[in-house]
Amino acid sequence: MPTTESLDLSRVNLVFGATTTRGKTRQATRLASGAFDNLPFTLKWAEFSSGDDALAAMLADRVDIQEAQPTALVVLAAAAATPWTTESSPVKVVGALRYGTPEGIQIVVPEGSPIRTVADLRGKKVAYSRGSSSQYFLVLALEKAGVTASDVTAVKMTMSDARAAFAAGSVDAIVAFDFNILPLFRQESLRVIARSADYDVPLYALITVRATLLEDPAYVEAIRIMLRRMSDVEGWVSANIDAASRLKQELDGVDPLDSEQIMRYGVSSVVPVSDELIASVVDQAKLFHAEGVIERLPDISVIFDRRYDLAS
Repeated sequence: MPTTESLDLSRVNLVFGATTTRGKTRQATRLASGAFDNLPFTLKWAEFSSGDDALAAMLADRVDIQEAQPTALVVLAAAAATPWTTESSPVKVVGALRYGTPEGIQIVVPEGSPIRTVADLRGKKVAYSRGSSSQYFLVLALEKAGVTASDVTAVKMTMSDARAAFAAGSVDAIVAFDFNILPLFRQESLRVIARSADYDVPLYALITVRATLLEDPAYVEAIRIMLRRMSDVEGWVSANIDAASRLKQELDGVDPLDSEQIMRYGVSSVVPVSDELIASVVDQAKLFHAEGVIERLPDISVIFDRRYDLAS
């Protein structure tokens, strides 16, 4: 087994799939933080408008590492022509970003809407960002209210389009993280009918890599470095809220009155693969299968790799 010192990291080339689901600020803070400066290997960025597109690129060997939503990975695994196994899974989860947002995901309707509970969503149009954890929370909240996913009309779109559709009255409700919905509260009177914080749902983005990279010790070490640097980004945002808020205003057109709170809510913690993390994603898969969102229940536990202790 080669030592860290003997590894030639200069031959490592990584492509990070950066999504703009949360706007352009996410990538801008990565760069502004300086966390990825002076790496001992080559890192390139590839931008995608959705996590689904980034995952498709990863399966095509065009992306090496990204932050993926658990929902997207569950749906992807369920759709595989041949069930994934520990050996055959094309992707591996090596860590996660745990969201620290106080309210989590919210289901919101206009204040004047007759919709007052989750059960009232039956027969209504509900918007959420495709391939996101918002879909999972919607299905969970519906199930708890005795409503199936097929009882509502799901409108899957980008978050910016979802906000616009909601503001225009084209959909009856929107499901999103509190930091994505915050600007809507300033524009109009809204009613929150459910929040994930009340359901004790842990919320993560999964740090996902191409599985074949883990066969090469140099890439294994490069990914270890990336995990530390990704944690450094979160630390930079937390310590530089004013600078991060200005980026949010400039790049995503967010009102200065909202930008600081949005950035504070959006700070996450990089955590290792744990029993809790695996269980939360397994629960998503089971719920999606039970509610008919996916036809086949995948063994989603096979995508997790525990080799990284983020404290080291």
